Amino acid sequence: MREVSPNPVFRSTAVLTARNGKIRYFRSPDEVPADLQRDLEKALHGDLTANVILADEGGQKYLQARAESAPPAASRQNWRRLLVQRLALEAAGAAAVAMALWLLVASR
Repeated sequence: MREVSPNPVFRSTAVLTARNGKIRYFRSPDEVPADLQRDLEKALHGDLTANVILADEGGQKYLQARAESAPPAASRQNWRRLLVQRLALEAAGAAAVAMALWLLVASR
C-alpha cells in the first residue's frame, strides 16, 4: 500500500494596509479596526484585490519592503481627467460627423 503524504499547502490570510504614509499588518480581516472595515470590504470586491503567497517571514518582509517602495497608485482624479478627455473627444468626433452630414445634405 502507498503512503498518503500530507497536504503541503498551508492557507493563511493577512491584511496589509497603507494609509496616510502608515503601513499596518493584520493577521486576519477580523483584526482590522472598525474605521478600516468599510474600506476593506470595498477593496476585497474591487480590482485591486490580490492573492499573495508567502513562504515564510522573509516573504512578509519582502512584501512589506515592496509596498513601501511602490509608487503611489493613480488617483481617482487622474481617472476622472482621462474619462473627461475621452468624452470630449467622442463629442468632438460626433460633432464633426454631424457637421459633415449637414454640409453634405446642404450642398445638394
